[in-house]
Amino acid sequence: MKKRFISRLLAVTVMASALTACVPKTTNDTTAPQTSNSSGEGGQQSAFEVNKEGLPIVKEPVTYEIAASTQKNKNFKELEFFQNLEKETNVVINWNMSSDDGWNEKKSLLFASNTLPDAFYGQDILKDVDIIKYASQGMLIPLNDLIDQYAPNLNAILNENPQYRKQITAPDGNIYSLPTINELNPTTHDKLFINKTWLDNLGLEVPETKEELEAVLQAFKDRDPNGNGNPNDEIPFTFRMSSSDPYNRQQGIQSLFGTFGQLDDIYHFVVNDGEVVYTPSTESYKEAISWFHSLYGKGLVDKEAFTHDFNVYVAKIQDPGKIVGMFLGWSGNATAAANKDDYVAMAPLVNTNGQRIWRTVDAKIISKGSFAITSKAEHPEVLMRWIDQSYDPEVSLEICQGLMGRVMEKTAEGRYHQMQLPEGVTLDTAIHDYSPGNDGTFAIMKPTIDKLDLNANLTERKELDAFYSRYNVPAGEMYPNVFFTEEEIEEIGVLQTDIDSYVAQKYAGWIVEGGVEEEWNGFQKKLKDMNVERYIQIYKDAYDRYFAE
Repeated sequence: MKKRFISRLLAVTVMASALTACVPKTTNDTTAPQTSNSSGEGGQQSAFEVNKEGLPIVKEPVTYEIAASTQKNKNFKELEFFQNLEKETNVVINWNMSSDDGWNEKKSLLFASNTLPDAFYGQDILKDVDIIKYASQGMLIPLNDLIDQYAPNLNAILNENPQYRKQITAPDGNIYSLPTINELNPTTHDKLFINKTWLDNLGLEVPETKEELEAVLQAFKDRDPNGNGNPNDEIPFTFRMSSSDPYNRQQGIQSLFGTFGQLDDIYHFVVNDGEVVYTPSTESYKEAISWFHSLYGKGLVDKEAFTHDFNVYVAKIQDPGKIVGMFLGWSGNATAAANKDDYVAMAPLVNTNGQRIWRTVDAKIISKGSFAITSKAEHPEVLMRWIDQSYDPEVSLEICQGLMGRVMEKTAEGRYHQMQLPEGVTLDTAIHDYSPGNDGTFAIMKPTIDKLDLNANLTERKELDAFYSRYNVPAGEMYPNVFFTEEEIEEIGVLQTDIDSYVAQKYAGWIVEGGVEEEWNGFQKKLKDMNVERYIQIYKDAYDRYFAE
């Protein structure tokens, strides 16, 4: 689950040009819900009726405008999934679409100008800061009662999983946005892979200690393990810590900090014995940075680790010349592709306490801001019933894994499996040709997963999760995905920009150039001058409030 890049969100510039749609829009541009109410005797308008059960939701068609963004450059109106949903529910959606890269600016303008749609739809369509800010201004309405009365599918999920209800509840006790939940998501996001083919070529074993790893990486550098006669084309170890994507949890080295007894995280907050810890203030952080610099100084770390983007990163790992010895990634299939059979998952190194530890990610809630209803919407109960269809177990599966009869099939025994795809068509393309997929709102829960025949990618993900499960620290040692109050968000926005920038600069600088030992005391003083103690206290207060509720 991705946490918020709060400072970036608070600094978003409102741009009028953002209202220009970045994806094809339908010609029907109705912006207000149109209810079809017949008149009774004496000209009195009959009551608007919403069926609390069954379909359609309303007897006569009703139209709403919903804002959404997409990575796939396709208007949701064109998707067979939503076309079917419209026929079944009698709820007509005019989609106000945007591409992902233009959404933040467009969103800001919609709120600033109060030209709101009736609802917002899709994963991360609203960030936590949006939810708290605009709910406090009355632009987003509380959903608690609507969930209880009109969302039996979602309500059942929240009742059976109170931790999910807790995570989507704002500090004032209200729920203003609905989540995307995927219990298929692994507990381990960052996996460490080492080139077993290279190890075998050199007669080496998978390393278990940092000393053994140093020796292996040195051999990868010096002894031409890919056997092409060029001892200078190998990259012993690569990772990705780009400043353009500072909150990347999959290819970074946060878990390797556990070699020194304490894990790190992208926001540098962890929990030790119930106490919130800011890692850059600890000795183990300094020791880890110093060790990474020693590897870098010996030429064992990719020189571009802090500058290359995702595409360059995976291109190196997938290079037909087989040039990478060790990397971090989501999975072998996803990151190494055709080279995946050269690699094996590597266990954490034995740390200074004689333990092996690895990060745990509580990411079953992918997004807390996947659906919200605005104050503009008439009869919001219609929208609640409409979105609740997406929390039906089978419908959720169609959104996430592909439309039935197009991508997925249901067997006579009630199991689900992927259909044979046309030659040259990837699963990702097949899913998004018919369903919102990664842009959608859904809940994939364990009872559904138990009926799902896993494809190769999901099978590998499950196997890797099992491999790392013995090393994952308890979830309570990782900082939870909490809601901050509006006042805390504003204060964090002021403090975080400078603190994060300074810490990131020293992080990369120390690994590349060294100097952490000499500059450590000055670093701590500078953080104190930047009011880091108040910054830490805000995170502690939010943590204490989260567990007090």
